[in-house]
Amino acid sequence: MQPVRSGTIFSLAADPPRAFSDAREAHTQFDAALLIAAESQHPCSLERLTALGATLCLSADLATGDSVTLELSNGQGIVGRVDWATEAEVGVRFDQPIDVIGTIARNLAALPADRRHMPRVELRQTVAIRHAGRVEHGRTRNISQGGLAVESSLTLARDQPVQLTLDGLRPLDGVVRWAQDSFAGIAFDEDLGWQTLMPWLRSVQQAALAQQTARLAAPPVSMEAEADGMIPDKHAIRLDAPARVREGVRWWNARVRGLTAQMVELETHAHLAPGAQLWVALPEIGGGPASVVEAAHGRVLCEFRLPLKPSDLGAITGHRRPI
Repeated sequence: MQPVRSGTIFSLAADPPRAFSDAREAHTQFDAALLIAAESQHPCSLERLTALGATLCLSADLATGDSVTLELSNGQGIVGRVDWATEAEVGVRFDQPIDVIGTIARNLAALPADRRHMPRVELRQTVAIRHAGRVEHGRTRNISQGGLAVESSLTLARDQPVQLTLDGLRPLDGVVRWAQDSFAGIAFDEDLGWQTLMPWLRSVQQAALAQQTARLAAPPVSMEAEADGMIPDKHAIRLDAPARVREGVRWWNARVRGLTAQMVELETHAHLAPGAQLWVALPEIGGGPASVVEAAHGRVLCEFRLPLKPSDLGAITGHRRPI
């Protein structure tokens, strides 16, 4: 018999604890935890965990500012203080940030191998969604081994097949399970193993920290320089269109910011060094090989090995508004 999977959310968003009760379903089950105060102990349920705090399902006589220790089911103890309390929930802010991915790893290590299954992880990550020959970028809301929730401008309906590309993973085929307004839930055709998902989430966490550090250290880019772009051609077409880039076996999402028959300027979170050999997939015309010429400030300049035909340029720009 399959164990009931927990509804606890582990979030890569570095935000303080927030109320959760209005968003949960009545039958949702969460990981068990223990909140230890100065003179009392309170069994509780862990609803949401971030690097900065936790939201607990708990009714207890606790005051804002009380010093507490949150003991998780894996034995991990986290020191913090009560940030807020309602009749049914308590928010705890940690004294020091924690490693959320490390906590998930401890949880998995405490389980038998045949019961190890990644929890739902909340994160905001660019994802390329291919459906009916059209590709658009969206943002993930959360991800698990079996699928993800996304927000996008595509009109999706239940049971539609899609292909998803997340930075650093192979393209994933899936099916829309539900859709409402700009949101949709997509189930993967094949589950992602935790051995794949765990290191990928770790890399996402590290990349976000590296990008934040780089932004703080890098000199500001002038509006004139950004408008001119990296392509040394005053006739370069400036536009905003989705693209995908493959380096080796890994795929990355990108936005086309400038284009000529010989060169393309991309905006991407991928760390691509000059000389790197890529496969660049452009909207409307498919893909082709290219070499990285220059990379700086999240922008990459690539040179096509085979120049684009005039009809290719027309196909791309004809469906996108120049900027």
